[in-house]
Order: sequence, then C-alpha cells, then structure tokens
Amino acid sequence: MGGMLLCMFACLDACTNVPPPRTVYQDVRTAVQLRVDPQAGTGHSHPAHLQVEQMVRILSGIRVQPDRRTAYRILAGEAETAPAFTVAEALALAPHLVKALSAAKPDELVTFYRRISDSSTGLAYTTGGLFMREGHLYLVLANYRQSPSDAMSLGIPAYEIDPYDTPLMSLKRAGYTVTFVPQEAEVHPVDNQWKWEFPDRGKLIVIDPLLVFRSSGSSSSKDPTDPKPVR
Repeated sequence: MGGMLLCMFACLDACTNVPPPRTVYQDVRTAVQLRVDPQAGTGHSHPAHLQVEQMVRILSGIRVQPDRRTAYRILAGEAETAPAFTVAEALALAPHLVKALSAAKPDELVTFYRRISDSSTGLAYTTGGLFMREGHLYLVLANYRQSPSDAMSLGIPAYEIDPYDTPLMSLKRAGYTVTFVPQEAEVHPVDNQWKWEFPDRGKLIVIDPLLVFRSSGSSSSKDPTDPKPVR
C-alpha cells in the first residue's frame, strides 16, 4: 500500500502532465508553491485573502495527536496534542501562505515545505497544503517533523527522500491525527457533489476561519473569500 501511495504522489506530474509549480517563496529551509490540483473540480474559492495575523492564528491552532495502539490507549489513554508549528514557524510561513492564497487560481492549491535540522530533532520535514473552498480552509499536514528514515516503510532508501517536490506525500502512513483549537472552528462539511480525498484522512482538517476569529474575539474577522485583499 505504501509503495502505491508513493508512486501516486511522486509520479503525479509525469502521469497527468500537470504543469510545474509556481514558486511564491523559497529559501534554504522553506518553500511555498502553487500547484495544479487535479481534485479541484469546479474550482476552489481562489484567489482568497487573509491577513497575516489571521494566518498566524490559524497555524497556531493546528494540533497533532500521536496515534496509539488500541491496547496502549486503553491503559494510558489518548496521547496529548502538540502544536504542529512553533511560534517561529507560524510567523515565518504565514506571510508567504497569505501571498500564495491571494495569487492562487481556482484550479490550484498552496503547498508548503519546511526543512528542520537541529541537535534535538536531527533532519526532519514538515510539509502539506491548503486551499479555500466555499468559506472553509482545507489543510493537509502530510508530514509533521517526519524523518527521512520514516520513508523506509514505503520501500524507498532514506537518502533518496526529500519531499520538496512532493509536499503532499506522507513519508509515513498514519502516525498522528490533526486537530484544531478552538475545536468549534473545526468543521465537517458534507457535499454530495464534491469531496477532496487524501489517503490519510486523519491528516486532513477543515476549518471555518470566521469561527476562529469570533472565538478569539478578534475585531479583524473578514470573509476570506472576499475578492478584495485585507490590508
């Protein structure tokens, strides 16, 4: 199963003649790009406009909950959640994600790539993608501080793995579930006409940005699908 998933994501461009991504920002550790989304259907609600402050708040609300085996969960309970992004990461990514959403076409999604290398973590990657759809923000956290060695479960040598070109490819099946704080801002839209699929459903979350801002009492809340950018 892992090999099939790897092939699906790694060969997406070659198999479907998808045009190359449009780079919005790139440095030695970060990349934010716009990629054609084969699942866009009638089109996402792009371009979309958010304030940088709003994006920081959204990224700061993303949580990851490590998966536990049933037997261990019965004994020890559910694992505690942890922020998916540090304060520094949220501040670094937010301006570029906001810019990308404002430049995105209806058939595109925004992808992000963050390379982490320090004494405590070693080499790891946090990657994923996001897009706006009818007032909801869809966010995939494909990799959360994932080590290249995790990709060995997919049958690929660790030294060949760097998800820069495939930020929506998970280097490890499951491993964690994505949640959001405040919980009331997490939504589960039902749309019989359209559904965006991701192999690891626990890594896909749908957020109502307006509920995020209302819950925090923000006075800067604004419909993110408004065609006029927020200054």
